[in-house]
Amino acid sequence: MKHKKSPNINLSLFIHLSLFISLSLFYSNEMIGQPLDDLLSIAETNNYELKALEQEYLAALEKAPQVSQLPDPEVSLGLFALPAETRLGPQRIAFGASQMFPWKGTLNARKAIALSNASVSFERITATKLDLFYQVKMAYLELYELNQSMEIIQGNIMLFKALESTALAKTESGKGSIADVLRTQLKLKELDQKLKIIANQKSIAQATLNQALGRPADVQVQVTDEFEPAELIFDKDSLAENIREHHPMLTMYSLQQESARKEMDLNTLNGKPSFGVGLDYILVGKRSDANPESNGRDILVPKIKMTVPLNRKKYTARAQEEQLRITALENRKEDLQLKFMAGIEKAYADYEDAILKLELYQQQIKITQSVIDILQESYTNSGNSFDELLRLENDLVNYEMDILKATVKSHKAKIEIERYLIDY
Repeated sequence: MKHKKSPNINLSLFIHLSLFISLSLFYSNEMIGQPLDDLLSIAETNNYELKALEQEYLAALEKAPQVSQLPDPEVSLGLFALPAETRLGPQRIAFGASQMFPWKGTLNARKAIALSNASVSFERITATKLDLFYQVKMAYLELYELNQSMEIIQGNIMLFKALESTALAKTESGKGSIADVLRTQLKLKELDQKLKIIANQKSIAQATLNQALGRPADVQVQVTDEFEPAELIFDKDSLAENIREHHPMLTMYSLQQESARKEMDLNTLNGKPSFGVGLDYILVGKRSDANPESNGRDILVPKIKMTVPLNRKKYTARAQEEQLRITALENRKEDLQLKFMAGIEKAYADYEDAILKLELYQQQIKITQSVIDILQESYTNSGNSFDELLRLENDLVNYEMDILKATVKSHKAKIEIERYLIDY
């Protein structure tokens, strides 16, 4: 709390200096802090959800060589339990082999679909990374707000203790009331309780941040960045264009539509005939009761096979299915884009609200501080106006907290907008 000079409050200056030194010593013994940009890099490297999606993407890429190969050839072996007699001898063993060939372009179409589906997985990685960065920034900002709140409260505890000492002195001199001391002590207990509540909230925010960073929840996080009120440098029209063309969720829907169109192409190819070639080889035993020409000659049977897709309803239904899927994805894409723009509008409104509140609270602090300086002199000299002095000191604490909240709110609005942007 930044008080201007006032008579008989030299103790507060000493307390502020002592608090600064003790905090400096405390933080010097803590883990070396990391700025937000470093934590974002750690999250990108260590987050388990992101790692899982990357492995799923690599797995999806392995689908292409699986579906772009010819069907496995078929090999058969048959033994004649009751040999069929022929003019040249009994048939003993039959060997067979065949290979099917789909319509030209079918294998490439299957590969294209697999690669398109892999591209969807890649865009999902990018979308998850945006959300991950959003979580890290928000958690980091929450920790910053909690740390700053504790510093504000700790500083004001020192000031209220100084006020308590002054009230005790006035009471002992007969110019004050013990009620003034009790009211000050009541306020000190309230502030001390707030510190405990904030300390508990810090552990929650820290656990959230550590989870995003892929490390244990109890790892200490020291916030090193300082935040002034944020500045928005975005142009709404450019934002809309950037989101429409680059946001990974919208791109993912477009790729899914592309996959559906490729499925329709494949469906057309599947409706074409497929061909196969084969060869049967039959071992024939020699006759013992006669000796005809070519006695015991084996049999060789070349074969050509063809599948004829006569049942067309399934191909028609599949084409209709994919067309409906394309339409549904287009609706989802349009709805998501509207949600994104609505989120940006809300972020702009929140930002304007934060800036307006900052201006108001700064004016209120300036006026309140001036009144406090006057009342402190009055109370020191005559013991009057203690209730008003206590109320204004409390108001000053609230204004400082409000300025902190408004500053954080301006950054949250900026983070909300950045959540939708790729390489803006």
